[in-house]
Amino acid sequence: MERIYRRLSGKFGSHWIKVRFYKNKPNINGAKRLKNARFCEATREAILHPVLLDRESISCPGAQYAFGWSTRYKNGLLQNCYDKRQTKKNTLESMLSQAHHFKKPFKYIGLNMQDQPDLIMSYMPPAEIMNLLKMYHNSQGVNLDVSLCAMMPICGGIAVRTYLDEKIGISFGCDDSRKYADMRREELVVSIPKKLFNMFGA
Repeated sequence: MERIYRRLSGKFGSHWIKVRFYKNKPNINGAKRLKNARFCEATREAILHPVLLDRESISCPGAQYAFGWSTRYKNGLLQNCYDKRQTKKNTLESMLSQAHHFKKPFKYIGLNMQDQPDLIMSYMPPAEIMNLLKMYHNSQGVNLDVSLCAMMPICGGIAVRTYLDEKIGISFGCDDSRKYADMRREELVVSIPKKLFNMFGA
């Protein structure tokens, strides 16, 4: 696992965050437990030290829905998105119906824990992602198809979708992630599933 970090960090110069989903509570090993946090916010925190999240850690309705921790958040999520974007409610309902989410939730999410991750993700400028795609094209010989959505883009579109589909994910983030995760205007989010680690020299 350290080999992929050295290669990706050396080539792109970005911080990479390990994401691991757990059915049972892992060995915390000094990981920080967050409260009232957004998932995107927690990924930035994980750059400094390991983070362990559970249902009680997350305050964001979108992340609660994406990780399958509370279906009761669905109506609240739609109203929250409507209040922020003034998008038609039937449009939001259609977008939510297509959003990736766990039907069988995990109990914990570890960020930069010592265990082998299910995926890794990074906040990167477009030029670095372009170079990463060149590596992907040279290895796979096919175009990369991505699905872009501004609803739950990091928790659902990056973390959950990358895990379920086992494909590289790219996201522009959302208003909240750019605010709470300090996502810069020149950054996008990219994720790589465990299935493709070998492609990058893991």
